[in-house]
Amino acid sequence: MQIVGLILALLLILVAFVFIRTFLFIRKASLENGSDLPGVDVPEFHADRDAAAKHLSEVIQIETISHEDPTENVPENFEKLHKLLAKNYPLVYKTLKHEVVGDASLLFTWPGKDLSLDPVLLAAHQDVVPAEGSSLSQWTYPPFSGKIAEGFIWGRGTLDIKSQLVSLLESVEALIANGYQPERTVMLGFGSDEEVMGVGAKAIVALLQKRGVHLAAMVDEGGSVYDGLIPGVKGLTGAIGVAEKGYLSLRVWVDDHAGHSSTPAESTATSTLIRALNRIVDHPYPAKVSMISPMFEKYGAVASPVMQMAFGNLWLFGGVIKKILLKSGETAATIRTTTAVTILRGGVKDNIIPGHAEAVVNFRLLPGDTIAYVCDRLRKVIADDRVQFEPVRGNAWEASPVSPIDCDPYRHLASTAREFFPDLPCAPYIMLGGSDARNYYAICENVYRFSPYSMNDEDLGRVHGVNERLSVEAFGVMVDYFYRLIPRWSQKEL
Repeated sequence: MQIVGLILALLLILVAFVFIRTFLFIRKASLENGSDLPGVDVPEFHADRDAAAKHLSEVIQIETISHEDPTENVPENFEKLHKLLAKNYPLVYKTLKHEVVGDASLLFTWPGKDLSLDPVLLAAHQDVVPAEGSSLSQWTYPPFSGKIAEGFIWGRGTLDIKSQLVSLLESVEALIANGYQPERTVMLGFGSDEEVMGVGAKAIVALLQKRGVHLAAMVDEGGSVYDGLIPGVKGLTGAIGVAEKGYLSLRVWVDDHAGHSSTPAESTATSTLIRALNRIVDHPYPAKVSMISPMFEKYGAVASPVMQMAFGNLWLFGGVIKKILLKSGETAATIRTTTAVTILRGGVKDNIIPGHAEAVVNFRLLPGDTIAYVCDRLRKVIADDRVQFEPVRGNAWEASPVSPIDCDPYRHLASTAREFFPDLPCAPYIMLGGSDARNYYAICENVYRFSPYSMNDEDLGRVHGVNERLSVEAFGVMVDYFYRLIPRWSQKEL
C-alpha cells in the first residue's frame, strides 16, 4: 500500500508541475503579445484602394519573368516597368535618389534629417515565375491580365510579390504628399532576379557595403497573417520571418561499365545510384522541435489547451509533438533539414546499360545544420565509394542567422499589424523558402520577412500556382500598413 500511495503522490506532483508550467507558459505569451509600441504621429491617411489596385494591375501586366535559362528573359520588360513606376510615383522619383543597380535592380534612398543614424531598408522583388503553359486554361483570368474582378486583382505577382513593391511605393508617395520627412534615412531595395536566386539583391548589398552603409533594420517578403494555418491555433496569426533555411543542391552520380541489357552485371551505374538514393531518402535528417518552440511560446495564449500543455512541457511531450508534426510534409519541414530527389538522368536507349547515371538531390537546411554537416552525414548514409557527389554550382548557401525578437524593429512589425488585425498574436518563424533577405545579413543584424496580407490554405496554393490573386481590400491594408510602419522605423529611436 505504501508503494501505491507513493506512486499516486508522485503522479499528483507530476500533474501539478505540468499544470503550473502550462499556466506560466500561457501567462508569458499573454504578456508578450500585449506589449505594443506606440505609433508615430503622421497625417491621417487611408489608401485609395481602387487607385492602388489599378497601379498594381498595371504592374502585373508587365511580364518581368525570371527564367532558369537567362537567354529567355526579356530585359525590355524591366525597362518598361521602371518607366511605369516613374509615371505612377512622381513624388518618389522627385524626392528620393533613384539608382539602377546591376542589370535591373532598383535602389531608392530617402535621406533622413539625421544622416548619422543607420538607415532602414524595405525590400521586394520585381520578377515573377512563369505561368506553366499546360495550366493556362485553368486560370479564371489570364496570368498577366492584371484583371480587377470579383473584388480581387488577378495575376502572377499579386502574392509573390509585386504587391509589396507597389504598396511600398504607394505608401512613400503618400507620406511625401502629406509632408512627412523621416528622421533616419529610408531605403527601398527591389531585386530583379529573386525567383532564380540571382544576383540583384547581392549587387545592392555590395554597393551599400562599398559605401560603408550599415542598416538598422530591413524587411522583405516572407510571413503573413495566416488564417487557420497554425496547428492548434484557431483564427488569425501573424508570422514574422526571423530566419530562412539554407539551400543545397547536390549532383550525385555513379560511373560504371556500359553494356548490353541482355547481359547485365550484378551492379550497374543505375542500380548503384538507385540504392544510394533509397538510402538517402530512408535516412532523413533529425527533427528538432526546439526550432519552433519560440513560435508556439508566442502563440501560447491563443493555442488549444492541448497545445498549451504540450509546448509548456516539452520535456514531457516533445516526442509526441514531433510525431504529430512529422505526419505532414509542410509541418515536418519546419523542424528538420529536408531532402528531395528532384532530377534523375541515365540511359539513352532501352537495350543499353548506361555507364553513367546521376541525380540532383535538394536539401533545405535548418539553422544550425551546416552544408558541411549535411555532406558528412550523407557520405556516411550512402556508405559506397562508387557514389560521388558535389554541389550544383551557385546552388548552395548556409541557413541564415536568426534575427532578434527582443528589439523595437520586430515589435513595430507586430504592433503595426495589430492596428489592422486587433489582438493578432504574432510570432517569429523560420521561412522554408528563400528570399533576397538572406543577402542583407552582411550589413544588418535585424533582418525580417513579413508581407502584411492575410491568407488561408487555398491562398498558399496559389503562390507560384494557378489563379494567383489578392483582394483589393487586402492590398489596401498593405499600403496603409507600410504608411504607418515607415515612420515607426525611421524615427530617431529604434
